Amino acid sequence: MKLIKLASITKKLCIGALGAFLLIFLPFHMGMNFCILRDDGGEWYRNVCHFMGTNYIVKVFEVILLACVLLHIVVTIIVTIENYKARPVRYAVPNKSKTGSGSKYMAVTGGILLVFLIIHFVDFYFAKVGLVEGKYVVKTEKVEQAFQEKAMKMQQGQLKDEDLQELQAQYMAIQTMSQDKVSKDRKYFVNLSKEEVQKYCGKEFKEYEPDFYNMAKLKFQSPLYVLIYLLAFIALAIHLYHGVASIFQTFGLNVKKYTKAIDCFALIYAIVIPLGFALVPLFVFLTK
Repeated sequence: MKLIKLASITKKLCIGALGAFLLIFLPFHMGMNFCILRDDGGEWYRNVCHFMGTNYIVKVFEVILLACVLLHIVVTIIVTIENYKARPVRYAVPNKSKTGSGSKYMAVTGGILLVFLIIHFVDFYFAKVGLVEGKYVVKTEKVEQAFQEKAMKMQQGQLKDEDLQELQAQYMAIQTMSQDKVSKDRKYFVNLSKEEVQKYCGKEFKEYEPDFYNMAKLKFQSPLYVLIYLLAFIALAIHLYHGVASIFQTFGLNVKKYTKAIDCFALIYAIVIPLGFALVPLFVFLTK
């Protein structure tokens, strides 16, 4: 029995520790999203995404973060099932304590957030790792370098007829490219499909990245998509309010004299973070 109790406590500590780690990450992710609001054609946001996608330390952190999210979900589900099995008969008098009341909503809001994360991952993270096709961005400098290298080979007679035809087709395609495919600072070709990457950059060109800026703006022009995000952020607010307070309780930090301060911090965090996330899709939708 002691071993079982210890395992239960360990699981709750694990949930609390993982939750605390995720609480630190959320403000960072929110701040990154704010770059979308700048009227710079996505320059800041693309630079941030490029750094996040190429820095090896960030890549390692990304794997750790993903593992923490999955572990937080799995352990929470296990604890919820174990608690239900331990008390299959509900109380005749409902629990009116604050913690009990908040806990009732954690499973529901957690389920909503899980569905939202699946949608969010399919739309963005899966595009990043190549599991689904999205929109892509390439540096014009990289395209010019690749083109010049092929032009040099052409002058030296090293290109096959089919390669020469491809180079000529690429040149004509770039000359007639729509201006909405070029960023404001003209440093990038943007909002490209896989076929357009090959058309403008060549079939062997591989130095392209997901264009998360245009992908996000396109998604947030849909009323249904914005509604899904807003509902998810409402669920996040409820989840965070109870979750933040629960972390202090799990680690025995809910000293009576600090109860009001903890509640105040939980309330502020649960309002500011979801509201900050909600500003981006609302702004994009209202200014489309």
